[in-house]
Amino acid sequence: MSAYGLLPTLQSTREPLPPTIYTMKAKSSPDPLRKTWTHISVHHITFSTAPLDLVKALYKEFSSELERDQARTYPQEAGMTEDEFKSYFFARDVFVGIGFKDDSGDPSIQSRQLGSVEESRIGREWDDAVAGFYYVKPNYPGHSSHICNAGFVIPLSARGLGLGYLLGESYLHYAPLLGYRGSIFNLVYADNPASLKIWDNLGFQRVGLVPGAGKRVKPRGDGESEETYYVDAHIIYKSFV
Repeated sequence: MSAYGLLPTLQSTREPLPPTIYTMKAKSSPDPLRKTWTHISVHHITFSTAPLDLVKALYKEFSSELERDQARTYPQEAGMTEDEFKSYFFARDVFVGIGFKDDSGDPSIQSRQLGSVEESRIGREWDDAVAGFYYVKPNYPGHSSHICNAGFVIPLSARGLGLGYLLGESYLHYAPLLGYRGSIFNLVYADNPASLKIWDNLGFQRVGLVPGAGKRVKPRGDGESEETYYVDAHIIYKSFV
């Protein structure tokens, strides 16, 4: 539910947009599965086309994000149910990045990754294959529904590999193809510098500031009580036209 009411879920009749492949920069990862990745393929899905076990895996990761993030990315509190996640995240279009290794130049590898999201995981568990995911949906209804919003999740074990930037690049590719004319992020908290850096580097503008928009809690010096404080949030925009 937003200030403008509930965004109804639409059953898309369009064909999924074709997958795209992005090359990762060489970075070390403590995760043995992910440190071998050289590329990600980004796949367009909707609730009606997504494998059910993938939806469950994305819910599990998003729920964990709310538990550990303490509102630095999303304003929702922990405890979102799976049905609430489906309504929130799958209201329109979702894009999933799948990590893979291709240091041989074998064209059959990238050809496989340009198939379905199911094919691209190569028999792996989703937890071992997903490099990140995001939704795209209108930020406003009706006359302003051509301005979209997106929400991104990078699994904890895949942080620090530059995947947020690559998914941001893919967002700039896909959102205009979905018919949107611009993008707005309503709340990018000031204590989330990694997100701010990504959007600055991708050419977004900081068009507003909401003072004290994020409530935070930290332990007091006595270690037995908590202190509430507030941080600002930036409003960030980019035109696609």
